[in-house]
Amino acid sequence: MSASIPLRVRVRSCWRSQGRFALPALALALLALGPARAGDVPATAPVQASPPSAWPELQVSPAQAQAYTLSDEARFAQSDWQAIEQASMQLAERRIGSFDGEPTGTRMGTLMGARMGVSGQPVRIHFRFYTHRHEHRGAVIVVPGFTEGLSVYQEVIHDLLRNGYSVYIHDHRGQGFSSRLLGGEDQADKGHVDRFDRLVADFEHFTALVRQARAADPVHAQRPIFLLAHSMGGAVVALHLARRGGDTPFAAAALVTPMFEPTVAARDVPQRKAPWADRQLRQWCHSGAFGLPFSLPCLSAKRVRGDGFAADLAAFEALPDPASAALTHSMVRHRMRWFNRAGRCDGPDCGHGDARVAGPTLQWVDQACAGAAEARGPGAARIAVPVLVLQGGEDVIVEPEAQQVFCDHVNARRQSLSGGCTGLRLPEARHGLLVETDRLRQPALVRVLSFWDEAVRRAP
Repeated sequence: MSASIPLRVRVRSCWRSQGRFALPALALALLALGPARAGDVPATAPVQASPPSAWPELQVSPAQAQAYTLSDEARFAQSDWQAIEQASMQLAERRIGSFDGEPTGTRMGTLMGARMGVSGQPVRIHFRFYTHRHEHRGAVIVVPGFTEGLSVYQEVIHDLLRNGYSVYIHDHRGQGFSSRLLGGEDQADKGHVDRFDRLVADFEHFTALVRQARAADPVHAQRPIFLLAHSMGGAVVALHLARRGGDTPFAAAALVTPMFEPTVAARDVPQRKAPWADRQLRQWCHSGAFGLPFSLPCLSAKRVRGDGFAADLAAFEALPDPASAALTHSMVRHRMRWFNRAGRCDGPDCGHGDARVAGPTLQWVDQACAGAAEARGPGAARIAVPVLVLQGGEDVIVEPEAQQVFCDHVNARRQSLSGGCTGLRLPEARHGLLVETDRLRQPALVRVLSFWDEAVRRAP
């Protein structure tokens, strides 16, 4: 609570100074009183089981498990992201690149954006291609979650390469090795986004680059492209698929613990109800977030959880039992994830020199709640490709019910066996399913890989 007291003082100061912007500012400021567990929550957060799901439990047959090759925890336990990338380059040719995303700021928010320290300059989006030298299954575009960059996905990339896929990945604006959206080095590790729709626009720009590169090879041009998205990346992908309908280039999408509603406050549990303020915050995120098209001075860039990357890392390292952390049961992968989140990038294609990001700003929470609401909404019925959603039974970072709502909407107008949404649950899995222990991660990835193979077999 100590970190929230100065913020309340700053909120009162902003209230007095903002005039006509005071009312929406106050609405956003209410979020500062809650824990806002979007992304990688504090390591000390208690793990609460999600409400029971109607989805079936994920099951993998021995034949399915034997059909794919995956890394175990021990393989890269002592390897940083660059060492894993070097191992991947034995299988694939790497291309490092970048493109300019839509500039920050809006016509409405130019003046306020300047006061917030927003640059208003083009945003450099960092990306990497890993083109398999002997590709035989197709291509996968990996779409990371909040606070994540390609440096924490190297084990996943390596596993996809080992199974015959080329892999393509970009870092979202504001995180990874892409440009930060707030001015000043003291702002660089804040989890911030200007507009959620710009994450979708960046993704579609990157997809166009991938398609262009694959079109140059007659063999690659004929092979399918799949999607693997985690958390926030799941909402980005869902918005693209709904808006494009049958015009999407993707054959199928696997969404791993997708963010169709971030958990912004404590949930009710069987033993007790959440405090009134937490219930109001959850209701606000569920149906009241409006996705402001501009930044609010004093407020939008305020961090609503934690004191930055270094403080969050110190909290994790101070845990008596690291396995109690809310993200994953795997101590090995969780430690490496923290190390790799501090990875560095040198060269002209680096929008930022390191990947350190922790803790969402008020504007990120507002944009995430609004973007996720659209992604899970009735528009999802326009999605025309098969979708797999994997749900973690111990996920305290996103809302499992919202994932079910998304699938229900996708299936509302299902007209063929080739489309629709399949939801599966791993009762013991936490939010970071891609960095979970082998007993949870391996069945999840086997199901993803088999889902893509099934989509190819069922394609007309």
